[in-house]
Amino acid sequence: MIRSNFENSELSSISRIAVLTARTTFRGMNESPPRPPGRPRSEASRAALLDAAYWQVVERGYPSVTAAAIAAAAGTGKQTLYRWWPSKGRLVLAAFAAKARERIDRPGEAAMRAGDVERFLVANFAAAASLFPALRFLLAEAQSEPDLLEALRQEILEPRAAALDAVLARQIPESRARRALVEAIEGAICRRLLLGEPLDAEFAAGLAGLANGRRG
Repeated sequence: MIRSNFENSELSSISRIAVLTARTTFRGMNESPPRPPGRPRSEASRAALLDAAYWQVVERGYPSVTAAAIAAAAGTGKQTLYRWWPSKGRLVLAAFAAKARERIDRPGEAAMRAGDVERFLVANFAAAASLFPALRFLLAEAQSEPDLLEALRQEILEPRAAALDAVLARQIPESRARRALVEAIEGAICRRLLLGEPLDAEFAAGLAGLANGRRG
């Protein structure tokens, strides 16, 4: 009788352990893995901030737009904005660079294939017309913000120079001479930007004349 009671007690303990093990296993299968510390950054919020930054600056002008206004237009808070970008300038730069990547500039592509510098510049000025006013302020801010300057170089200035270099390659095969001409043309464009002077077809024709003269 004593042995029977002991066996029953042992079986009861084994049953309880089995039930607890099954519950733990089932719970583990249905629970999500632990999240890393801190709130996750939402890709949807990031996209909304980029879109809001672009349109706010296009419609109101760079100096009139604040980080708070961009966050409000995107339906987020400033804290979310600063999780992605350290400053308004970096956000605006990212927004314009993203828009430039989204667009298919067919006139510019055709001019690149043909090696037509004037047509390329005219198409480039038209495609980047919304960027240029903001770029003037970003260039000024970048003089005291090394990180912004580096981002400008990588996301805007170097891609522009590389595209112009590709167009000129059909006319000027020597890389050093071509690079010097790229810097001369881009420098002239930046000068007009900083002074608020027009970037128009007449100016494009004058710059193309530099390449034509160099070729001759």
